Amino acid sequence: MSIKKMPDGQWLVDCRPEGRAGARIRRKVKSKNEAMHVERRLMGDGSKGEFEKKTPLDERRLTDLIDRWYLLHGQTLKTGESRLSQLKTMAERMGNPKAFKFTGNDFAQYRAERAEGKHTRPKPGRGQAKGEKPKPISANMLNHELAYLRAVFNELERLGEWKGENPLARIRKLKFDEAEMAYLEPDQIQQLLNALGEPTAHARLIAEVCLATGARWGEAESLQPRQVRSGLIHFSKTKSSKNRSVPIAAGLAKRLAKALPFSPGYDKFRAAVDAINLELPDGQSSHVLRHTFASHYMRNGGDILTLQRVLGHTTLAMTQKYAHFSPGHMADVVLHNPLSKLDRNEK
Repeated sequence: MSIKKMPDGQWLVDCRPEGRAGARIRRKVKSKNEAMHVERRLMGDGSKGEFEKKTPLDERRLTDLIDRWYLLHGQTLKTGESRLSQLKTMAERMGNPKAFKFTGNDFAQYRAERAEGKHTRPKPGRGQAKGEKPKPISANMLNHELAYLRAVFNELERLGEWKGENPLARIRKLKFDEAEMAYLEPDQIQQLLNALGEPTAHARLIAEVCLATGARWGEAESLQPRQVRSGLIHFSKTKSSKNRSVPIAAGLAKRLAKALPFSPGYDKFRAAVDAINLELPDGQSSHVLRHTFASHYMRNGGDILTLQRVLGHTTLAMTQKYAHFSPGHMADVVLHNPLSKLDRNEK
């Protein structure tokens, strides 16, 4: 061990607290007294086997961490396999860096490039046309990617598989405008049902279940005969992992009893939407049926708490987006705005 003054005026402490075969510790301090204090502390801690060692660098690649996360936790999730695929694709797009080199700035740079349309792969069976610009990724999707990768580090840290701070802990979500929420009016509903075929057609029945109960297309399409009884549809293995039961009309229950189980009908639904020239916002294909149920339920005087239970939302905040469809929602605005008296005078 030694203490010596360096050319730059600082003092260097150089010692091996655990003996010649142990780790070598070198520290620079500003004064000789501070150097002596550091040496005594290091040697004292070393004799007890408690001196401060530098944490070894984590040489694993980002995909190695993702594989470990999947083995210990991800495979228990309903969407575990698809999440694993998404995470690995993200890691490859970022160059699959070593864990100790991966920083929040790396993700921020990747996200900025994704937002511009970089790192975008053509759809299977379709190359990118000459002169066609890559499609930018939505802020909502980028926020999902952030949440997925941040959760990997959080879970590994909880399990003792990751040391140190989550590199994505300080990365903020992107802000974006709330998406347009489309829903169908009665005449559009009838046009769609007619385009889906006879009342006994499977695609039409799936759509009717969605419109009658607010179910997601996949929940309705996968129904089994045992799930429809006593005037109720019992939904299980839902997105929220909670079972829910929703009453239906007797006529629909009879038709379901004769038709279940369903054959796949999503392609027919898409064809029907195109056939009647139904314009829907991006990402709101069959989900428009769920929005239509909720919108009409509130317009017809339904209450928000019941709607929450029917839709299977875990929090009321998720259901609040339908509150404005209630007939009494902000009704006083019409009566108390500054033009209300003028309108009455004109009459």
